Amino acid sequence: MGKKFLIMFLFGLLCQNSYANGNEIHFSVSIIDHSSSTQSEPKSPIRPITATFSNLTLCFQYAFSETVPVELLDEDGNVVYTDYLYAGQTSLTFPSMLSGEYTLRLTVGNYYYIGVIEL
Repeated sequence: MGKKFLIMFLFGLLCQNSYANGNEIHFSVSIIDHSSSTQSEPKSPIRPITATFSNLTLCFQYAFSETVPVELLDEDGNVVYTDYLYAGQTSLTFPSMLSGEYTLRLTVGNYYYIGVIEL
């Protein structure tokens, strides 16, 4: 338990430093097509997501309350990498073998948050 807390604390410090020195990622939001779903769309505005990127690490200002898939898509729209932000996690580090410009897609509930990232 102590090691897990220490690791999360160190990642938190890394993200705080990234906010001071990193490149800000701007996300656009789109609704996932659930035309066959019976769920209604929320009446409140969609919460914007703030993130920074530095040294292969993507840091979010706030933790998600659910597991969020994070996908990198190439220029043709093909998924080339998938990872997950777990509830309470605020950072994600990409492998160094990836390089170039990718579309970054997070799936949060019925919404896609889409940004561009250079690895």
